Amino acid sequence: MIQPGMKISLGGGSNVAQLTAAIAASNLTVDLCSPAEATRQLAYQLGLSITAQPFEKIDLAFDGCDSLDSQLNALKSNGGIHTLEKSFAARADRYLILAPLQRLKTSLDPQIPLTLEVVALNAKIIQSTAQQLGLNAKIRLAQVVAGYARTPLGNLLIDCYSANDWRQISQIEHQLSRLNGVVGTSYFEKIVTDAILFDNNEKIRILGRNNNNEKI
Repeated sequence: MIQPGMKISLGGGSNVAQLTAAIAASNLTVDLCSPAEATRQLAYQLGLSITAQPFEKIDLAFDGCDSLDSQLNALKSNGGIHTLEKSFAARADRYLILAPLQRLKTSLDPQIPLTLEVVALNAKIIQSTAQQLGLNAKIRLAQVVAGYARTPLGNLLIDCYSANDWRQISQIEHQLSRLNGVVGTSYFEKIVTDAILFDNNEKIRILGRNNNNEKI
């Protein structure tokens, strides 16, 4: 799939980390970019040249996800860099998800939040609006130090949990994304072109959004 001379984007997560290591071991001559600081640090350690700026045109962009539905819509919430990841995805001919097979379900997992990146000044108002829509909305706290977590762009994150399911996520996301101060959301609707999924036996399935059929 990856050919010499390609421009490749590597997102975040452990599965992309394995791909990064495989690229380093293969000695393929490719140009690499990444929105994820951890991925860039790993690439540097492996002797790879990589940039934080997206190329104008990307051949293949690889990323992980927290939940994936049967139409290959995804929630990419835990990492908190979805705004940057969407910028890279928008430049890619193909945007491929690498994930365990169990993350693929008929509908998105309600235990995974819809995460909003928001300007700090408007965070409380946005949180209140999300709660009025029936969501359990919480401003994300930093894991290491006291205070709120911050994105690479310096914004806050609000994790919005559904009470039951995400069947209405498209409408909910549309409403929230239009609020003043919302920079981006973790819902990737009609962005993923392919999913490379693996089970516990390391058997691989590749699905495409256009036909949603197994390719190999």
